[in-house]
Amino acid sequence: MKKLLTLVLLAITTLAAAQERKFVIKGEMSSSVLCYSKDSVKEVRLEKTVDGQSVVIASATVEDNRFTFEGTVPPMIDLYSITGFDNGAIQVFLEEGVVTIDPFDAAYPMSARIGGTPCNDVYQSYLDLHNQCIKESKVRMSAAYASIPEEIKGDQEAEQRFTSPTFYVNNLHFKVAIMDFIYEHINSPVVLYVIKYAMVPTFTTEMIQTFLGAVPQELHKQAMYKDLVNEIRSANLKEGAVAPDISGLTPEGQEIALSDFRGKHVFIDFWASWCAPCRREIPYLKEALAYSEGSDKLVVLSYSLDNKKDDWVNCIAKNQLTHKNWVHISTLKGWGSEGVKLFNVKGVPHTVLIDPDGNVVAFGLRGEEMVKKLKSIVDGDK
Repeated sequence: MKKLLTLVLLAITTLAAAQERKFVIKGEMSSSVLCYSKDSVKEVRLEKTVDGQSVVIASATVEDNRFTFEGTVPPMIDLYSITGFDNGAIQVFLEEGVVTIDPFDAAYPMSARIGGTPCNDVYQSYLDLHNQCIKESKVRMSAAYASIPEEIKGDQEAEQRFTSPTFYVNNLHFKVAIMDFIYEHINSPVVLYVIKYAMVPTFTTEMIQTFLGAVPQELHKQAMYKDLVNEIRSANLKEGAVAPDISGLTPEGQEIALSDFRGKHVFIDFWASWCAPCRREIPYLKEALAYSEGSDKLVVLSYSLDNKKDDWVNCIAKNQLTHKNWVHISTLKGWGSEGVKLFNVKGVPHTVLIDPDGNVVAFGLRGEEMVKKLKSIVDGDK
């Protein structure tokens, strides 16, 4: 029996090790001297942006102008930065295999070429395409400026008649190149980042939505896909539109998302413990929730804009903001919360009623009007 148990544990350990995917990043510098000083790079860092803040994942010592990172591949493909320079950073995707960074000048890290794994190969192809578009645009624009007659030089309005067509041609060439690239690499997670950073600033929301619709189902689980979907929903936010999906932690630390309540009406209440008008809405919320006691058709999702957990939790306890149909969440980032951006919250209280299919029903319901509407939902009215 003991031998059998040992064999089982060994098999489990072996299977876990086989499932643990590893990445290696190998970089080399032709020169380690920084751009704005005579110092050399002694250490580089692998960083990831989390909620707008750079978080150091690992660090590596530079020896003989070389550095190496090793680690476990994260569950989702994401873009990371190699920092430690004074003139930019190198961006890489962490995935199984060996990521290579060709010899580069530490004074110009953004010129480094990456490759060796599928996503990094595709990403380098995109960078090459982007740089080629810029190069060709400069050539066309230089030709346009050279064609300006001497007698109108210095007259900006007159000069624009010569340069504006070239500007639009350059823009069109870039858009076509990006669309072709996405079509060619539609199965790669990298296209999500190309859509985010190349399409979103210059394409219409409708066009971005069309390209997202072509992305394979397998990529829908990527965090960047969710971000893009939410960005589109936020841009189209109006009554009848699909609401962005937001999430936060309960006071107990459980992560809850709006999408967890599909099949029910959800009344989102953006509020904060420091907001007096929010507290004046409490009696109305309690009245509506008391009416829903025997129903599971309605959920009140209170999304706090507090920064300090104690203020938030104490306000809930002090004012007895509890009910089986009342859920409290927060990211504790105040006005920097994701929900603020996605729902265009300009002030609190701010309320949004969502139907069981995740569509926006109404904005700004408060007081007696809110109570009447929520009671009608409990009664089965729409």
